[in-house]
Amino acid sequence: MPLDLRAIARGVIENNMGLGGLEVRVRGELADGTATFADTGQKVPVHGGPARSSEPWLWLEAKDYGKELADKATWVRQTRVPTLGP
Repeated sequence: MPLDLRAIARGVIENNMGLGGLEVRVRGELADGTATFADTGQKVPVHGGPARSSEPWLWLEAKDYGKELADKATWVRQTRVPTLGP
């Protein structure tokens, strides 16, 4: 099942909750402004970041989601593991 950041944001907002943004940590690859998720092959446009990722875990952020949602996720960082620690 594709990860639909817009649908998640809409669901949270429509249930009377505020939403400053979503952070996604996903195994995948960034190349030329597009993140490709490893397990599903889903592609998500990404603003910022390197030309190509060099680590297996991508951290992406979808900020300021509301009724008018952003067209791209924003690059946060890449790591060898999906957590803050080693």
